[in-house]
Amino acid sequence: MSADKKPQKQKTDSGLSLSRPPIGAHPAGDSRHGPVGQAERAFSAASTFLSGVLAISASQFIGAPLKYVDPKFYDGYMAWTKESFAVLVTTITQYWAPTVVRVTGDDSMKGQLFQMPDGSLRCNFPHRLVMMANHQLYTDWLYLWWTAYTNKMHGRIYIILKESLKNVPIFGWAAQFYNFIFLARKWETDKPRFRRHLDKLGNPQDPMWLLIFPEGTNLSAVTREKSKAWADKTGVPDMKHQLLPRSTGLHFCLDTLKNSTNWLYDCTIAYEGVPEGQFGQDIFTLRSSLFEGRPPKSVNMYWRRWRIADIPIDNEEKFAMWLRNRWTEKDYLLEHFARHKTFPEGDPVKAMQMEDTVRKFAKEQAKGNQTANIKPVTKSAKFISTTIQAGGIEEFMGIFSPVASAATALSSGQLNPENIDFESLLAQAMQHQDLKSLGLPPMDAKQAAGLAKQASKQTLPAKNIGPGPSPTQGKRLDPEVAKLIDDANEAARRRLAQASGRTNTVAPNVRKAIPMTPSETMITRPVSTIAMQRAAQMLQKAGPTLGAKKKDMLNHAAKSAQTASREAKDIRQGRAGAAVRPGVGRRDSVATVQTIDSSSSGGSGRKPAKLETRSKSAAATTGASAGAVAAKKPHPLAGRTVGGGWNGQTPIGQKKTPAK
Repeated sequence: MSADKKPQKQKTDSGLSLSRPPIGAHPAGDSRHGPVGQAERAFSAASTFLSGVLAISASQFIGAPLKYVDPKFYDGYMAWTKESFAVLVTTITQYWAPTVVRVTGDDSMKGQLFQMPDGSLRCNFPHRLVMMANHQLYTDWLYLWWTAYTNKMHGRIYIILKESLKNVPIFGWAAQFYNFIFLARKWETDKPRFRRHLDKLGNPQDPMWLLIFPEGTNLSAVTREKSKAWADKTGVPDMKHQLLPRSTGLHFCLDTLKNSTNWLYDCTIAYEGVPEGQFGQDIFTLRSSLFEGRPPKSVNMYWRRWRIADIPIDNEEKFAMWLRNRWTEKDYLLEHFARHKTFPEGDPVKAMQMEDTVRKFAKEQAKGNQTANIKPVTKSAKFISTTIQAGGIEEFMGIFSPVASAATALSSGQLNPENIDFESLLAQAMQHQDLKSLGLPPMDAKQAAGLAKQASKQTLPAKNIGPGPSPTQGKRLDPEVAKLIDDANEAARRRLAQASGRTNTVAPNVRKAIPMTPSETMITRPVSTIAMQRAAQMLQKAGPTLGAKKKDMLNHAAKSAQTASREAKDIRQGRAGAAVRPGVGRRDSVATVQTIDSSSSGGSGRKPAKLETRSKSAAATTGASAGAVAAKKPHPLAGRTVGGGWNGQTPIGQKKTPAK
């Protein structure tokens, strides 16, 4: 390389790159999936994540107007969408990047961490706290959000992020709905924005977990060099496994929330499998963890906590020194983990100093050819070993419930202007407006209702959409073409007139339209709900037609049954030599008289039955009728048994071949 060639600037992708990093052998071994398997996992993970994120974003836009109607309910609704996102990322981690999670802590965490009989983790943290953590990898926030999930606080967590993440499509929009705090790292512009957000979180009755990374960004080769340069410039000791913390943002949080929040929690995160001198973001990338099946071997957390009242937040310099001391302890924790894959028991600084002393003494003995061999013995802290698990398919499908419910209401006509009390909504929106900035007193419910009623009466006059001149008037057109144009113009005019007026049709209730679908099913199985509703509507529209066809079919079946019965009776009589009764299913219309042939009695010598009385006209035609019957070809079924052994039996739906 020539001397005058400028060195290229190092780039960092925070581990989100889909390319394979040049790190040599991967600590987790070879890839568990080939190219086809990786493509399949990439498609399934991307489709699951995008469908969930799009559903959550749509739910947020659906609930956005609630902010002007009922801000309290709006906050609860957005907290629910935040819970949905936590469920989404937890589910993806469980199925695409499963790993072992080990959780431990010092003496201050007694009674805070529990392992349930099924092996899952349950945390007993307070409903309000400030949480700080070291930033090792791009997934740190995910595992900390999962910790809130185990505490049923995943809908009330607020994360302080970089300003650049605000403009990320979908995620950045969702984070703004979640009231996440974005900082540009310029305190002059960040401070007023920071204060505005923290003032909204200052109610001691509202649950809140505020997560902040004092390092500002995750650990990488580029950020490591910047941290070392800052340490050399300021004269403070540099860290080995972390970046130097910034105290301004955390101090401002604690000072602002000290009257409503009691605790500061600290989490030290370590990932197993990161070789010395390398960085986790270069090893456990998005491709490695999700597609190749090589996530971190284990994710390890060490928890501590302090009362905010015991922290020197009244003096910024003392607080900065206090924070650096805590970060030094975290560096000792990470050094112990790098050596033993566990966290130490008790004070990490004393534990590591004791181990280094014993190691130094053992090395001196080895140099002096001493026979005694002293090995350092370390005590590891007890931990809870668990895995990341979501609540199941019902919890995951709940992500799509707002979108499915809105689609159901729209398709059934439930969202109709006749069913919405706009005056009440307008009154609530007026009552919740912040009038202090305008120098006006707050508005009570009665005043808001009066203003809403007055505003609802001030409607815009409807535009006159009456009959107008014909568009073909005065133009030389073919009469048929002119008629088509006039008809289309008239149809459009009627539709506009109908749209401008109020409808008198009350939308049917969803539960009445589909009584077979309970409301619980509409939430947990939205796709089937819409399908069942569509089927019910189609059946309802086709009901009269189906009923008429069913009635005709039953009548036809009854007539066919009667005809078949009569023919069967005639067949039986034909085997006995009987003549056909008058007018019963024969092609000839000759009137005959029922007789019983003596041969049919089997030669028993019984007397023939007495003949019925008949009129003279019938008697006159008896001879001709008898001759016609005798001369007629016998019935094809005469003398045969209709059953399985009959060769002429025809399957249903096929045309029978006439007998020759």
